Amino acid sequence: MEHEASFLSALLGLIFVLGVIFLTAYLFKRFGSHLISGVPVSKKKPEMTILDIRVVDPKNRLVLFRCRNKDYLALTGETNCLVDSFAVQENQEAAHADA
Repeated sequence: MEHEASFLSALLGLIFVLGVIFLTAYLFKRFGSHLISGVPVSKKKPEMTILDIRVVDPKNRLVLFRCRNKDYLALTGETNCLVDSFAVQENQEAAHADA
């Protein structure tokens, strides 16, 4: 009888500790993720958006992103070079906004 009570109290203690861990992780994810990353939370529209990513080979990717109303095509991986940049046309903005 005494072993059952100690087993039950150990099980309840384990459930309590796991519950506290999961609650802390949820609260941190919900409210405190900016504390570790060092990036302040802002409510404004992001200045840079990734439009598309294409895999070239296992080590390199082509990334199309928009920053300050200009599109950039960059090759990332071992080379990390900028391939091209071009101004955004109005019909491209509408097409990406609909997608």
